[in-house]
Amino acid sequence: CVLACMEYHKCGSHPEHEFLLFFFRHWIDGCSAQAVVSTDRAVQRQGCSFKQSSELVCPSSSDTNAYDSVSIYGSLRDAAPQLQVRYTPYSKLCIFDFPTSSAPSALQVSTVLSLVHRQAPAYQLYENQCYWFSSTVWGSLKELFRSDQDSECGNHHARGHYRGV
Repeated sequence: CVLACMEYHKCGSHPEHEFLLFFFRHWIDGCSAQAVVSTDRAVQRQGCSFKQSSELVCPSSSDTNAYDSVSIYGSLRDAAPQLQVRYTPYSKLCIFDFPTSSAPSALQVSTVLSLVHRQAPAYQLYENQCYWFSSTVWGSLKELFRSDQDSECGNHHARGHYRGV
């Protein structure tokens, strides 16, 4: 199971939450298939949980009430309605296609997610941190698994920044 493509998204409502979508290639009964996975960092509000049955949620490493999550949706057809409910309205800011020769495996992607999660205390951010989390995962995967092609960023400057950085 390898990462074919990743997309950087931003919600249009306030707060302008940022998240990533991963499109993994795999084989089912000898046929190529694709699984959609989302990942983000969000704040768990009192009495409200983002946890779903197909979602892994763990507290962030910082002292905030943030949670890093990975949601597995299955095919794009299955994912679309669930993504619309969870993140609506949202827009795609950037796309990065991995060539087969340098595409990371699901295990390698999960390792990057785990490492970014564990780095949280060093940054001492007191905000939701969704922009830091998404940007760090995005940049790490692009740097570690380089491609000859650049990412397609229709609106790279719309991505969030912490204190202007």
